[in-house]
Amino acid sequence: RVTHVKHSTIESTPISSRVRDAIAHTFCVTARNTIALVALGLAFSSLCQVATRFHGTPVVVTAEDVKARIMLSADRPYSGRELGVSVDFEIAPGWHIYGAPLPEGEGLTPTSIDFASDILARQTVTLPKPIMLRFETLNQTYPVYTGTFTAFGTVVLSQKVKPGNYSIPGTLSFQQCNDAMCKMPQTVHFDLPIKIEPLTPSAPAT
Repeated sequence: RVTHVKHSTIESTPISSRVRDAIAHTFCVTARNTIALVALGLAFSSLCQVATRFHGTPVVVTAEDVKARIMLSADRPYSGRELGVSVDFEIAPGWHIYGAPLPEGEGLTPTSIDFASDILARQTVTLPKPIMLRFETLNQTYPVYTGTFTAFGTVVLSQKVKPGNYSIPGTLSFQQCNDAMCKMPQTVHFDLPIKIEPLTPSAPAT
């Protein structure tokens, strides 16, 4: 019994085409992996921020249509400790405040939070990425914040701070606008209460 095997002719692809296809495939795989790693990193960063527990005494700042709830991760720390900072914003419907960067020479004020205290060694507060809003009447697009959002940061206490009760003064600067008008820029002052604990327990009185 004879088994007949049918041979098919396979059209050969020029080597240059195969190499080009392989390079393109490798590039696509690498790009997908890079995007996945970036997304994972951003998600991990967000989870770390959410996981930080804030037990400090909140201070609520209200200025017309803008409200900010500012809190430290702890209000009874030791000197030299790094503390988390959270700032929960609430903007009234129909209004927005500006992000950064803004065009120069237009007199607009970006939103910022700053602390000024001798008990701090360093500080940083990072606002989330603003949305880009198009204003057709001005033929301009500006970075803005609307609704509710949260800024996160850290402050580091000086190693030289002695135990006791303190307050950390800060300022919130912003400018609120709607589709028809902008109000004057505002700078609101606030104080965060904090108590520096001794590094070692005091010896019991005899």
